[in-house]
Amino acid sequence: MSNWRTLEDLYSLYYEEIFRYLLQRTRQKELAQDLTQDTFLKAFNGLSSFKGKSSIKTWLYTIAHHTFINWYRRETKISKHPIEKTIFLEQKTYKNPEEVVAQKAEQAQMLSAIDSLKEDYQTVIILREYQELSYDEIAEVVGWKLSKVKTNLHRAKLELRKHLCRTEDDTNEV
Repeated sequence: MSNWRTLEDLYSLYYEEIFRYLLQRTRQKELAQDLTQDTFLKAFNGLSSFKGKSSIKTWLYTIAHHTFINWYRRETKISKHPIEKTIFLEQKTYKNPEEVVAQKAEQAQMLSAIDSLKEDYQTVIILREYQELSYDEIAEVVGWKLSKVKTNLHRAKLELRKHLCRTEDDTNEV
């Protein structure tokens, strides 16, 4: 049980990471906080079932992923929020205001492109590119074979490129 000794250590070590993952998936701060709490409740209640076959981090991501999927399935109709209302994580260091505006525009464009992908593609892109999980960890989290993770990630990146190129072409035409 590596770098944590108590449940509080585990919580403080991984809360921010799990929250960011769920915020990426839901785009709603309060909902992400609720799902993060649910994830840790499930983890704490099921800690005795943790066999140590994977890292504790991968196990927590698996619980978070299934918590999100269960919430997603319960929702009969997910309301897509306008990109302007998407909550970005707070800036922690000073940057030139022009750079911040340009970066936020790029983030909004990327989030819009990710939202256009099918659910499986969104999952692998977020887990790999934003949460920086390995292919093996992603396979374990979503319950797929490694080849399916790699294939979906490759196809997701191709779709993202297509979407971003179309968006760039549309912008250049204006």
